[in-house]
Amino acid sequence: MNVSSQIDLKLTDIPGLGKKTSEILESSGVSSPDQIMEMSLAELEELGLTRTLMKKIKSAISELIPDKYEAYQSELTLEDVEGIGPTTAKSLREKGINFQLLETTPIKELEERYGLTTAAAQKYQQFITNDIRGGFFTTGLELLNKQKETLCFTFGAESIDNLTFIPDIGKGGVRLGETYELFGAFRSGKSQLSHQLAVTVQLPRVNGGAEMKAVYIDTEGTFSPSRIVQMAQRLKEETGWEKSIEDILKDIKYARVRNSDQQQAAVVQLLQWLGSEQSEYGVVIIDSVTAHFRAEYSGRGTLADRQQTLNSHLNTLHRIADTYECAVIVTNQVQSNPAQFFGDPTTAVGGNIMGHWAGTRFYLRKSKGEKRVIRVFDSPVLPESEAVFEIQETGIITSE
Repeated sequence: MNVSSQIDLKLTDIPGLGKKTSEILESSGVSSPDQIMEMSLAELEELGLTRTLMKKIKSAISELIPDKYEAYQSELTLEDVEGIGPTTAKSLREKGINFQLLETTPIKELEERYGLTTAAAQKYQQFITNDIRGGFFTTGLELLNKQKETLCFTFGAESIDNLTFIPDIGKGGVRLGETYELFGAFRSGKSQLSHQLAVTVQLPRVNGGAEMKAVYIDTEGTFSPSRIVQMAQRLKEETGWEKSIEDILKDIKYARVRNSDQQQAAVVQLLQWLGSEQSEYGVVIIDSVTAHFRAEYSGRGTLADRQQTLNSHLNTLHRIADTYECAVIVTNQVQSNPAQFFGDPTTAVGGNIMGHWAGTRFYLRKSKGEKRVIRVFDSPVLPESEAVFEIQETGIITSE
């Protein structure tokens, strides 16, 4: 039954929504189907409703109002895994596990960090792989089609978007689910670009954005809300974007970490926390990822420990990108390579551990005046080319 023409659809009009459920919703201030569709399953569960029931209700609403809601894409939850009922699912969530983490976390870690037995973890992961995902393997064509559907968001400068354009996918900019490294010397534009990406991810899709929020982890105290305001005001004027400056700032989740231990703890917490918020966040930015490690592991004989710890940290960041299809962008410091006699002796901090982490690495350097050059240093999908941009009061723009 299509009742899309009805203006005031009531809760009692929704198939499968009984009197008790209606009372729970109304007592919590939820009195319309629109409010149900806007709430996440986690929020509805907090009201005392089961996720299984509310997925059915959301699906029923999308069928009742097809011209307003696309067919409801059921969010995969722990209850979809054979052997996990509501009680077990609640217990796992209290330990910090969500469906995505159950699928991607190594069994050893599930056992040591979350208390699952090896047998249970294996059983759950096998069910997800075989019965929900349909096995490990897909085809190159299916992967290409998925990449074409993957959201991208603009750098906010046409020259950089053109630099990152992939013809076979038909898109440029930052791709969700990918990892990026921006490395360069002081004043090369790394932090400036990071600030702008925390804004452009929020732009409407029609204006090149992803309509999503940003996470910004600041290791050196360089984050500037006033800089965000300047960049946002320019983008609002150029695009007619109606989102308020206050809401733009609110949609940047910020953390100031003062040592490598805090940095690692924040990322582990983020890995768990995004499980209930993953649909809202499109980018995680760390500025800079190596600063604390470089300072804290500086003595003789510390290199091996630093690289091992950094590798573990970067692996967690990679899991965030893979698990939640969220872009992860890090800035990195540089150092001079005394063994480099010809050409540019500048190399990124972190050695091979850092070099193998990012899907795409960009080298930024200062040019004349406020002009900067960004070069594709390494990427499996982009040629080694470069673009020029400028840092202006209103943000990063294409150089004239």
